[in-house]
Amino acid sequence: MKTENATGDAPRLYQAILPHLQGGLWNDVRNVHTLAWMVTGMLLSRRSTPSFWLPYVHSRAAFAQSSERRFQRWLGNKHLQPSLLY
Repeated sequence: MKTENATGDAPRLYQAILPHLQGGLWNDVRNVHTLAWMVTGMLLSRRSTPSFWLPYVHSRAAFAQSSERRFQRWLGNKHLQPSLLY
C-alpha cells in the first residue's frame, strides 16, 4: 500500500483486519483489538519490532511506552495460544 501518509491508512487497515480476527478463540475482546493494531503496525511499518509499529497505532495512551508495553504483555500472555489461532 503506497500512499503519501501511511498513518492515515492505519484506521482503514485496522477495520479491514478486525473482522478476520474476531472469529478466533479469545478470552477477552481486548486481545482482538490489540492484535489487530499489532498486525496493522507490522504491515504498514514493514518491520517485526513493536517499537516500529507505534506511529501507526491509534490509541488513547498518552505515551508510546504504554502501547509498547501493551504489545509486550500480549506477546507474553501464556493464556493465548498462537498455534490455535494459526
